[in-house]
Amino acid sequence: MVNSKTILFTFDYELFLGERSGTVDKCLIEPTNRLLEILEQYNFKAIFFVDTTYLIRLSEVSKNNEKAFCDFEKIKMQLRKIAEKKHEIFPHIHPHWLDAVYLEEINQWQLKKNDKYRFSSLVVEDKEMLFEKSFFILNEILQQINIGFKIDSYRAGGWCIQPFSDFIPYFEKHKIINEFSVLRGVSNFNDVQYFDFEITPKKNIYRFKDDICIEDSNGKYVQYSISTIKINKWSKFIERILLKYLWKMGNRSIGDGNGLATKKTQLHYKISSNLEMISIELLTKVKLPIYLKNIKKNNYT
Repeated sequence: MVNSKTILFTFDYELFLGERSGTVDKCLIEPTNRLLEILEQYNFKAIFFVDTTYLIRLSEVSKNNEKAFCDFEKIKMQLRKIAEKKHEIFPHIHPHWLDAVYLEEINQWQLKKNDKYRFSSLVVEDKEMLFEKSFFILNEILQQINIGFKIDSYRAGGWCIQPFSDFIPYFEKHKIINEFSVLRGVSNFNDVQYFDFEITPKKNIYRFKDDICIEDSNGKYVQYSISTIKINKWSKFIERILLKYLWKMGNRSIGDGNGLATKKTQLHYKISSNLEMISIELLTKVKLPIYLKNIKKNNYT
């Protein structure tokens, strides 16, 4: 008898968020097409959280720039393909795209300014605008596909979903009930990000009301938390050696952009410093046995 497991796959559909965003082909189109092939091979369905603030900016620039227009068309076609394959698509807002600079000569973006990285840092008018335009642009892209498309879920950019009170008016207005931002047991405080999930329910899925870290069985919202796993120091040591070797051999991470840079990072873990997010992006051959053991022991329910 096959021992079946419930696994939830979620992916953030976004470019790099640093000084160079990377190209649409290398960071979105090519890796996502490969991912869709693998998901289809094993008949898995996934959730894609789309960086809608980027799409809003790209849509604006594409009106006067041929390369940006081509990028926007490629993304629209791919998002429709994702939806046609019955995967879910929901908004994922990185507000600091409002200050991004388009580098026309290389057809990439520069995101040096991080003042608006956290949703809570925005003025009310910008908060309202981002949710309105995020819903509009996803619906506009996918309206040609008759699949009963419904946006009822959300993931905050950089896991910055606190204070949740800032989001409630827009969740209410746009009928969002499912939330996917809590990275269980982790907190992060720096000049850009802020989130504190050190004290959360020991559940993958739970209801809450107005505090995302407090379970409320009568709460209107449902949290689908991001799983974490313990990686021992020896495995991390071996992994560092492997990654250095692969880097020298030219076998590097997917994409051609630069990640978010912060002046000071204080990353804290509730259980131990050996805890990290379970992520395909972080998965290596060294960690694979640990991941498999975790899957055998646990269900995402």
